[in-house]
Amino acid sequence: MSTGDGEVIAADGEQFPVTEEERNAALATLVRATGAGQLSLEEFDRRTDLVLAASSHTEFAAATGGLEEIQPGRAKRRWFVPFGNRVVRGRFFLAERTRAFMLMGEIHLDLRGAVFLVPEPSLRVTALIGNLRVLVPSGIQVTVDQRSLSGGRTITTYGPPATASRPRLRISMLDVLGGVKVTSDEAAWSPALMKRG
Repeated sequence: MSTGDGEVIAADGEQFPVTEEERNAALATLVRATGAGQLSLEEFDRRTDLVLAASSHTEFAAATGGLEEIQPGRAKRRWFVPFGNRVVRGRFFLAERTRAFMLMGEIHLDLRGAVFLVPEPSLRVTALIGNLRVLVPSGIQVTVDQRSLSGGRTITTYGPPATASRPRLRISMLDVLGGVKVTSDEAAWSPALMKRG
């Protein structure tokens, strides 16, 4: 804001820095909004970055403003892939518990447009022969517990340490011959799928 004498005066609230308590409260708001189906993971990730980087209250307000209640869509709780590939992308709702079954196939799961209906949903995959490929927004944690009849058990964690301000997806997979791939790189997620567009 400028006076007639050319003096610049900060807008109300701009002269005070954003406090750590305000940032934590805003992050908690975003988590609740994501859990209520108001934000996709990609939007959650973008707004979280804004909250953490905001140097003014105007920037800070933009990170949490404009949240409108979005009625949760019907979350499909079971995916069945007998053969071939199943691609799940765009805006979809992930329930608290989802199960997937594969005989001989692959599931390509793009979480960038996903809306978590709870902060920590779980996905249980049972496969004869099959692979699960997961594309996640940067900063989201995914934990994988894979048990293979041909290769024992593997427990891995992808992404940053879990906090109250970050949703987390828990994946458990039981297979005869299969694998789980988690990445935030679209080109590495599923090269053949990306070539088809």
